[in-house]
Amino acid sequence: MASRKPSELAASEPESWSSAGLARPEALREWREWAASTIAPIEVEVFDADSFAARWISHGIGQLRLLHLYAPAQRVTHTGTEGSAGRAAPSIQLVYSRHGAMKTLMGGKSFTIEPGQFVLLDNTRFYQMEMATEHECLDLMMPQGWLEKHLPDPGALLARPIETREGWGRPLGALLETMLDGIDQAPLPRPLIAEQVGTLLSLATGVEEAGVGTRHRGQLARRILRRIESDYADSALSPERVAEDCGISKRYLQTLLAGSGTSFVQELNAMRLDRASDMLADPRAAGLPVADIAFRNGFLDPGYFTRLFRKRFGVTPSAWRAGHAPQS
Repeated sequence: MASRKPSELAASEPESWSSAGLARPEALREWREWAASTIAPIEVEVFDADSFAARWISHGIGQLRLLHLYAPAQRVTHTGTEGSAGRAAPSIQLVYSRHGAMKTLMGGKSFTIEPGQFVLLDNTRFYQMEMATEHECLDLMMPQGWLEKHLPDPGALLARPIETREGWGRPLGALLETMLDGIDQAPLPRPLIAEQVGTLLSLATGVEEAGVGTRHRGQLARRILRRIESDYADSALSPERVAEDCGISKRYLQTLLAGSGTSFVQELNAMRLDRASDMLADPRAAGLPVADIAFRNGFLDPGYFTRLFRKRFGVTPSAWRAGHAPQS
């Protein structure tokens, strides 16, 4: 059996912290500083003003980090990217409650994570959790790029509590529990264990349901392309706007179109240029300046329009209008 390098051994060693023996102001300061650098910018309001007691244990699992947290009754507010100074890397968190309910507010949704449930949260967005009693939870930090190999659109699954005592949530919950006590004795390399987490997470969230996801992705891609076809002349049309109207994230919109070998900008510019070329060749539009035709087809910058037109058709818009289009 191959031995691991000292650096690999060090990386697998758990880290821990406890407020025991620290004055309350010092403990709160260290708790906040750790959370800001590991999870997200955080504000902590402890309900018992006379004491603060908390501890955490951190395990590296491939690209993931498993945080085991014990904390008192408190309200925790994650402020998101604003004011974070980039201290915590963007990630999706799987927050799993072991003991104590966690009343949560995120993205305009209010819900409670009961013991035995988990939820996915985005550490670049604002969210707030309120725990009325002492609580224990797991916080699995997953880089977005890694997670998207298993969940094509994590943004669509945020703020949805999922039960770990039924369906495919059961083996995922069992794996999370087993990792707490058995990760140091695991017979597999930790990156392989992380892959098991990703596979079970995709099953627990319903991503792999009987081809439904594939059909849905195809329908969404067609809806996006139809939107470009109908609204191409709107200069304010953007992937962010279309994604919001479709109820998906911009990242997922880009993924959908990339799966068809294209992109939003590529399709939008192609549609606009095709319509502009038709208008330039139309005698009824002979009196319109080229800049006006560019504007009517969604281009605010005539120079940019001319560069794209020449790249696409091999001649300038004026030459095209004069009948000097390249012969096929």
